[in-house]
Amino acid sequence: MRFKMELELKNRYLPLDYRPSVISLFKHSLTEYDKGKHFNTYYEVGKDKPFTFAVGIPGSTFTKEKILVPNRKINITFSTGDMGTGIVFFNALSMQKNKPYPLAFENEMIMKNILIEKEIAITTDTIDIIFKAPLCVREHNRENNKDIYYSYEKEGFYLAFNKVLEFQIANSNTLPQSIVEGFSIMPLNCKKTVVRHHSQFLEVTVGMFSLTGNIALLSYLYTNGIGSRTSAGFGMFEIMRKETL
Repeated sequence: MRFKMELELKNRYLPLDYRPSVISLFKHSLTEYDKGKHFNTYYEVGKDKPFTFAVGIPGSTFTKEKILVPNRKINITFSTGDMGTGIVFFNALSMQKNKPYPLAFENEMIMKNILIEKEIAITTDTIDIIFKAPLCVREHNRENNKDIYYSYEKEGFYLAFNKVLEFQIANSNTLPQSIVEGFSIMPLNCKKTVVRHHSQFLEVTVGMFSLTGNIALLSYLYTNGIGSRTSAGFGMFEIMRKETL
């Protein structure tokens, strides 16, 4: 299930670290919806979050400290392969229409519309994709409790990516671990970038890739996101039609 929220801003300034504000909106919405009984399903410590999202900021200009949004309009696309999760979030977020939600820089975002989007049925074992939210690949070192983030151009990217994918599928509780066999990811037209998230700078990748693998696996990744931190606004992609390449 995939849906898009259209929001207006009170003023033209967004923080560079805007994803936590979206997550805060999700948590607030779940707290108010259905007496809050769904909150712990997704936000209790250690809970799997079978969804992803991407924030669109059209016409924006990025500076060192903030994002300038001249038309004061943003959008958030939410996607999940679990229909129950989709219904809960759609209903919870729908209740926030026309209610201002606070942001940094004395700003607010107000949801004006929420629309179901049509998903593309995957019928081949190779798809060309473009990321709506950056691909994040994280390797955690338990000995020193530090994280390493890999863009596609960093040495060790593919090894780290495969470990993340195996972990992602193992935690899905819907697909067999063997389904990752034969999967490959190939860069087409992409680049390294750095984003701010929870006051950290993360090395990530944006752009186009080709994915090859089991159709059920590709469909899972399309609806739930791919890579690390998918529920924090990373790893969402769209499927590209050949004429757009």
